[in-house]
Amino acid sequence: MPGPRPASGHPTSRHGRLTSLKWFASQTRHYAAAIRRPLEHLTLGQALAEHLAASGLPPDGGDSERFAVVKIALFPYPIPNTKARKRAVKIHDLNHLVSGYLTDRIGELEISAWELASGGCQRYPAAWVLDLGGLMGGLVVAPRRTVRAFRAGRSQQNLYRYPLDELLAMPLDSARRLVDQPPPDRRRWLPPPVQLIALTLVALPATAVMALLWFVLMPAWGISKLTGRRQAPPPQASYGPV
Repeated sequence: MPGPRPASGHPTSRHGRLTSLKWFASQTRHYAAAIRRPLEHLTLGQALAEHLAASGLPPDGGDSERFAVVKIALFPYPIPNTKARKRAVKIHDLNHLVSGYLTDRIGELEISAWELASGGCQRYPAAWVLDLGGLMGGLVVAPRRTVRAFRAGRSQQNLYRYPLDELLAMPLDSARRLVDQPPPDRRRWLPPPVQLIALTLVALPATAVMALLWFVLMPAWGISKLTGRRQAPPPQASYGPV
C-alpha cells in the first residue's frame, strides 16, 4: 500500500528529497528528454543541464538577461541580475535538485525556508535577502508547508558552503547523501522555534525594503524591456556531457 504523499504533491523521502524520476520529468515540457537515463547516474552539472534544456531555458540559465523576474502573489518582481545573484542562483538551482522542492511559487517559498534552516546562504548576500523575503512570504501564503520545510532543513545542509566547480562534478546521489548530513558547525543549542522567530524578525525589515524597491525596479525593468537591452552573453556554460 503506497505511503502518504506530502502536501507539495511529489513523492519524497522523510526529508522532502526528490525520489521520483517521473515527478521530475512531469515538471518539464519534454518528458522524453528528461527520462533519457536515471538521474542518480548523473553528476549535478549534468542533471542541471538536463533540467534547463527540458524546461526550455537557455544553457546559461538566463545569465545574459538584465533582470530575473519572480512572481509574488499576482505581481511580477524584477530582480537585477547582478554578479552576486548569478553566483548564488546556480547553487540555489542545485539545491532544488537535491532537496526536491518544486520551482513553482510555493516551492520557491519552501526552499527559502529550507536553505535558511540548513546552514544559511554563507557568503552570498543576494541569496540571504531573497531567502528572507521568501520565508516571510511563505509564512503568509503557505505557513504549514513553510514551517515543514524549515524543520526538514534543521537536520540537513544545503550546498552554499561548497565550491560551485566541485558541486557540478559531484554525482547526484553523492550530493544527496551529503545534504542528509547536518553542517558540522550547526549550533544545535538553538531550538528550531527560536531560530525561526529570530529569522522572521530579521525578515520583516528585509521584506519592507524589498517592497519599497519594487516601485523602483518595476520602471527599470519596463525600460529595459522597451529598449531591448541585454547584457553581453557569457561564455557558453558547460555542466558536463548530457
